[in-house]
Amino acid sequence: MRGVVYHNGDCPYLPDRQFHAFHPLPNPPASPSYRELMDWRFRRSGGHVYMPMCKTCDACRPLRVDIAAFQPRRDQRRCATRNADLTISWHARGLDPERLELYRAYQLEIHGKEASADPGSFLVEDGGIPGGELHARDGAGRLLAVSVCDRVGDALSSVYCYYQPSEAARGLGTFMGLSEIGYGLSEGLRWLYLGFLVRGCVKMEYKARFRPHEVLEAGAWIRYS
Repeated sequence: MRGVVYHNGDCPYLPDRQFHAFHPLPNPPASPSYRELMDWRFRRSGGHVYMPMCKTCDACRPLRVDIAAFQPRRDQRRCATRNADLTISWHARGLDPERLELYRAYQLEIHGKEASADPGSFLVEDGGIPGGELHARDGAGRLLAVSVCDRVGDALSSVYCYYQPSEAARGLGTFMGLSEIGYGLSEGLRWLYLGFLVRGCVKMEYKARFRPHEVLEAGAWIRYS
């Protein structure tokens, strides 16, 4: 197990925090399994498995949705209705010209920055962890959204989602979250891991809208209905 790597500067989630750190592991992890590591606050980014280890903060708390018990909110039902014309399908991870164009448009319009020269290292490299992608296409066959997912044991883990920014009215981020839950239900999976819930960070708090869910707090999963 490698040592702790510290990153000085503003936290990407809470700007008033000054330290951010990660605890990398060898890839792929041999023991324990990645499924176990997810319950210890570890996440995957590209070919790396890491855990936040900030000196003065533990705001990054894993959240998992109870797939079988999930009950959509009214706004989520409306979102599903708006996107009823889309077709969802499962695919191997990849970055062909179609996906690359969509990813670059998403990065530029949503995050205000150019995509890195080699986004494949983030979107395609998986550290040996199995999984794939959910694709959403409209009636004309146009790719509108991609959810990169890991599939381990009884769980689906949402790694990254990118979508067509010109279709903002559809609420594609929410719709792909619903699609991940739907896929997990069809596959008989128990949990959808949505990454870290960071209370106080608007761009991360949407995850708490998927209920019932559990949040890992002080080493124990706490349920919120």
